[in-house]
Amino acid sequence: MLFAPLVHSIRLLSGRVRYAVLSLLLLIVAATTFPAQAAENTLDTPDAAARKHYDIPAGPLGRTLSHFATIAGIALSFDPALTEGLTSPALTGNFSVSEGFNRLLANSDLELIRNADSSYTLRRAPIKAAQAGVTALPVVTVSTSTENADDTGYVAKRSSSGTKTDTPLIEVPQSISVVTRRELDMRSVQDMSEALRYTPGVVVDQWGFEGRGYEYLLLRGFQGLTTSLFRDGLSMAAQGLYFGSFITDTYGLERVDVLRGPTSVTFGRGDAGGIVNRITKRPSADPIREIELQYGNFDRKRIAADLGFANNDRSLMFRLVTLGLDSDTQVRYPNTEGDRAGLRRFYVAPSVTWHPTADTTVTLMGEVLNNRAEASPFFLMTPDGRHTDVVQTDSKFVKYATNQSSFNYQIEHNFNETFTARQNFRYMQQDGNFNDMFRAGFDADIPTLMQRSAVTTKERLTQTVLDTHLQARLDTGSLNHTALLGIDWNRTNASLRFFSGKAPGIDVFNPIYGISVPVPDSLDIDAKQEIDQLGIYLQDQIRYGENWILTLSGRYDRVDTKDADFLSTTNTRNRDNAYTGRAGLTYLFSSGVAPYVSYSQSFLPLPGLDSSNRPFEPTRGTQYEVGVKYQPAGGRSLYTVAFFDLTKTNVPTPDPDDPFFRNRQTGEIGSRGVEVEARAELLRGLNFIGSFTYHDVTVTKSTDIDKDKMPIQVPHLMTSAWLDYSLGNLGVNWLRGFGIGGGVRYVGRIFNDLENTSTTPSYTLFDAMLRYDNGPWMFTINASNLFNNKYLSYNDPGWRAYPGLERTVLGTLKFRF
Repeated sequence: MLFAPLVHSIRLLSGRVRYAVLSLLLLIVAATTFPAQAAENTLDTPDAAARKHYDIPAGPLGRTLSHFATIAGIALSFDPALTEGLTSPALTGNFSVSEGFNRLLANSDLELIRNADSSYTLRRAPIKAAQAGVTALPVVTVSTSTENADDTGYVAKRSSSGTKTDTPLIEVPQSISVVTRRELDMRSVQDMSEALRYTPGVVVDQWGFEGRGYEYLLLRGFQGLTTSLFRDGLSMAAQGLYFGSFITDTYGLERVDVLRGPTSVTFGRGDAGGIVNRITKRPSADPIREIELQYGNFDRKRIAADLGFANNDRSLMFRLVTLGLDSDTQVRYPNTEGDRAGLRRFYVAPSVTWHPTADTTVTLMGEVLNNRAEASPFFLMTPDGRHTDVVQTDSKFVKYATNQSSFNYQIEHNFNETFTARQNFRYMQQDGNFNDMFRAGFDADIPTLMQRSAVTTKERLTQTVLDTHLQARLDTGSLNHTALLGIDWNRTNASLRFFSGKAPGIDVFNPIYGISVPVPDSLDIDAKQEIDQLGIYLQDQIRYGENWILTLSGRYDRVDTKDADFLSTTNTRNRDNAYTGRAGLTYLFSSGVAPYVSYSQSFLPLPGLDSSNRPFEPTRGTQYEVGVKYQPAGGRSLYTVAFFDLTKTNVPTPDPDDPFFRNRQTGEIGSRGVEVEARAELLRGLNFIGSFTYHDVTVTKSTDIDKDKMPIQVPHLMTSAWLDYSLGNLGVNWLRGFGIGGGVRYVGRIFNDLENTSTTPSYTLFDAMLRYDNGPWMFTINASNLFNNKYLSYNDPGWRAYPGLERTVLGTLKFRF
C-alpha cells in the first residue's frame, strides 16, 4: 500500500522521464545491497587497492587528515582535541588509504581504526590511551565532497567542471576560472553579469543594462546567452523560439566555474567559446543559519534566507534558500512622473542529502523562480543619429513574466577505491508571457515620429537532462589512470505563439507614454521544436610519475530535431551525428609551475529559428591552446596565462536588417588571443583579482559584407583588477571587523556595424566596497560604477542605443545565528 502512489506516479511519466526515475531507483537498490560487500573487501586490504594521487602540503594534523579523507572519499571521525598542536608532513605522490594515513600519522601517537561500516575512527594508541584515560570519542564527520572545500576565500583549488572528475585546477589542460561564494558576497553580486565582471575572456553587459534577467555573455568573442548555460554539470542551454530562456538567481549559487574553449566532448552541448557552470548551494553537515536584508538605490528591496541543518549522525542533511525582491530599475520613461521599469522576483530552493550507507550519497534539489520584469533596454535615436533617453516600448505594455521550476537529483556510490558511479538528472520548465514593441521606421510625413509594432508571445520551454557515468581509478604499470565512461541524454521542447499588431508611434523629441495599445491579434508564428540529443563519451586522465598528465577524451553525439509549423501545417525532421575529441598534456614542476598544451572540439545543436524562420544549423568549433598555470605550494594563489586559436562555424549573430531583432548564421569566425588571470592572497587579509584579455576575432567566411571584419560588440582589449583588505590585520583594535575593497574595469572600443565603420568608445569603471564583520553580524556597502560614468555599451547606428549601467549602491545586512 505504501508503494502504490509511487507506482502510479511513475506510470504517469513520459517514457524517457520514466526511464530516468527507474534507473535512479535501480542505482539506489544496487548501491545499498551488492556494492557494500565489495567495498568492505577492498578496504580490508587497502595496501593492495588502487592508489590515488595526493598533493597535500605540510600543516596542522587535523586539517591534513580531513583533506586526505576528503580526496580519498572515505568517512573519518575524530576528536579535534587529539590533533591539537600536532603537525603532519607533506603528502605528495600515489598512495593507498593505509599508506597515506601511515605517513600522515608517523610523527604522532595516534592510530586509525576501521569500523564495520567502512568508516574510520582516529584514537590514541592503546597504551597511550590507557594512560590518558580516554574512554570515548565525539563524532566529527568529514564530507566526501571536495567541490567547495577550498572556497573560503577568493581562490579555489579544485573543480569537476573541466573533466567531470574532482581535479586540481592546475591539472586541467584548459582555461578555467572560479568565482567563489566569498567573492560573490564581498562584491554583493546580484546577477550573472556582475558575477563575471572580473573574469578574463568574458564580456558582460554588451547590451547595456539588462533588467529582464537574461544572461548575455560573450566568451572568447562568441555569444553565450543560452549556449553557455550549465547548472551542476548539466546543460541549461535550452532556448525558447523567441524570448524564452532559463535564468539564474546568484543567491542560490555556491560558486561559478567558467571553462573557456570547446567543451562538447565532456558536456555534450558545450559551445566553442566555453561554458559557465553554476554550482548550486546544497546541504552541509555544518549548520547554516543566515538572514539577509538589502536596500539600494532605485528603491531596491530584497530579503533572503539560507537555512540548513543535519540530523545527529549526518545521514540526513537539509537546506532551504529563498528570497523576495522588489525593485525599480535605471530604465526611466521621460515626460512621466518618476515612472521607472520595475523588477519583482520570488525564489525558493529546497534540497536534501541522504547517506543510506557510508559509500552512497543521494541529493535531491528543487527550485522555483518567478520573475516579473518591466524593463526593456532599447533606447531610440533621432533621425540624424543622436542619442536620446526615449525608451522604445511603453511602460503600460511591456512585460517579461516567467514562471520557472526544476527538480534534479544527484546520486554517487563508491563501490570501492577503484570504481565510483554517478548519476545526475534534472527536469526544468519555464512558462512565459511577453509583451514588447519594435521599431518600424520613421514616419514619412512626421520625420521625428518612430512607427512601432507591438508583439505578444506565449512560450513554453522544457528540458530533461540525464547523465550517468562510471569512474575508475587504476594503475597499469607505471601509469595511473582516472578513467570515465558515460552516457547522457538531453531533450528540449520549445513552443511559441507569436502575435503582432500596430502600436502608436512615438516622437523622439516629445515622447508620450501610457497611450492605449491594441492587443496584438495577428498570429504570425505557431510553432514547436524538439531537440533530442544522445551522447556517449570516454575520458582518461593518465599520470606518469609525479609530473606528466595526459588527458584524452572522445565523444559521439546523435541529435534528432523535429520542427512543427502549425500555420503552414508543415513538419520537418533532421538528424545530425558528430564525433568530437580533446587531448591535453600537462607537466607539473615541483615549484608549482604547470605548462600545458591542448586540442579540443565542440558540436552544438541550436534551438530556435533564424531571422528567415529556418531552424539553426549545429555549430562546430576547433581550438588549439597553450598555457602556463602557477600555484605555489601551500599558498592561496593561482596565476594563469593562456594563448588560444579558435575557429567556429555556423555562428549566430544579430541580423541588423531584422525588425524583430533575431539572429542569422555567419559562415565562419576565427578567434585568437591571450588571457591572463591572477587570484591571490598577497598578504594576510589582502586578496587580489586581476585579469587581462586580448582578442582578435574575425569573420573568415561569409557571403555578406562582414567578411574579414570583426563581429559587433567584441572588444579587442579588456583588463580589470580588484583588491579586498581586512583592516583588522593592521593590529589596531578598533579596526577589527572592518574591511575595504575596490576595483577598476576597462573595456576597449567595439564595432557597431558589420562593415566596421562605426565604433563605440572604450570606457573605464570603478567599484568600491566597505564592510564590517563582527560576530553574527556583517554589513557591507557596495558601489558599482562609483563615479557614475555615462557610457554606451553598444550603439546600433541610426536606430537604437544601449546605455551602460548607472551607479548602483547597495547596503546589505547579514545576520548569522
